[in-house]
Parts: sequence; structure tokens; C-alpha cells
Amino acid sequence: AVFRELLLKEEGFNNDKAIDDEFFRERIAGRQNALIMDDFFPRWSVSKRESWSVRKEERFREMAANSLMERKMPGLDRLRTWIDEQNLHKVAVTNAPRLNAEAMLSGIEYDSWFGRDGLIIGDECEKAKPDPCPYLKACEILNDNVKAEECIVFEDSPSGAKAGVAAGASLVVGILSGQTEMTMKNVGCSLTISD
Repeated sequence: AVFRELLLKEEGFNNDKAIDDEFFRERIAGRQNALIMDDFFPRWSVSKRESWSVRKEERFREMAANSLMERKMPGLDRLRTWIDEQNLHKVAVTNAPRLNAEAMLSGIEYDSWFGRDGLIIGDECEKAKPDPCPYLKACEILNDNVKAEECIVFEDSPSGAKAGVAAGASLVVGILSGQTEMTMKNVGCSLTISD
């Protein structure tokens, strides 16, 4: 919604038409802001692209503040219970900016479950997803320096699923919250789930 709102204000972008879900899935979902902005506005200065991204992220947090809990995936609490019962370690790995990631985790009351060290931000790694670096960094911070092949990755974007596969995760599960099953299987997900 935020990208639709703000991109529509950019004269000439997408022939002055609002972006649709397919456009979002194919060109935005799961990608770093810097790459998106470089693709969309290659003639803009880096500082102008960064400024636009900051405005977009501020707007996202405004819009999401009151709706995150109701948008939480129904299966997430069941998965959390299972992880806790099995005494498994967990890390949230995202290409979202830190402020957004923290706001999202707090908004669904999962911030303390992951803790500060249980959050890996793509922009804070040497390379972001689709590179495996964020997932490999997550393995490093887990107790006993867990190997990627001992991990299960849950991803809702093609770039994230590619990163999980490239890292060598034993299983990459595609969450069909915005992508099609075919898209997620084509990037290496062994399994897909709806929630």
C-alpha cells in the first residue's frame, strides 16, 4: 500500500498508473530499498533515493502501527509453540530496515521472543538477500555456531528463498502470503504453506 501510494505521486512512474499486486511481487517484494530505487529511479542521486526510501519507511510504520496484530499469520503462534516445545533456536532474517523489522516484531508481540540478537538485517550484512550472507550470519550467532544444513528457513519472498537455498538450509519453506506457489517452488522452496 505504501509503495502504491508514494509511487503514484512520482510523475511519469509506471505511466502514472498505480502499481498492481503482480508488479509488487515481481519488482519489490523482499528486495533491498537501494536496489529497488536504483531500478526505478536510476537518474536520481543516491541521496534523493535514500531520502525517498526513508519517507517510505516512515509511512509504512505509520500505516502498520495499528494493523499488525490483526495481519499476523494465523499459523505463526502454533509454530512458535512448537519451536518452544522443541527448545529450538530462532533468528528473524529480513531485508527490511531495522526500524521496520523491530516495529513489525513488536506489533505482533514477538520482539522479546527473538530478542535483539535474534534479528539479522540484510543491509547490516556484507550482502543482503538473495545472497546467503544474512542466513549464514544467523547461523553464526546461534548457540554452538549452527550449520546451515541444520536449519529450516521460512520465507515469503523469492529473494529470501533464494538466500536460504544458497546458504544450504536443510529445508526452505515458502509462505504464500503474497507470492504464488509456482514462484516459490521455482526459486527452490521444497514446501509451501499458506499461513
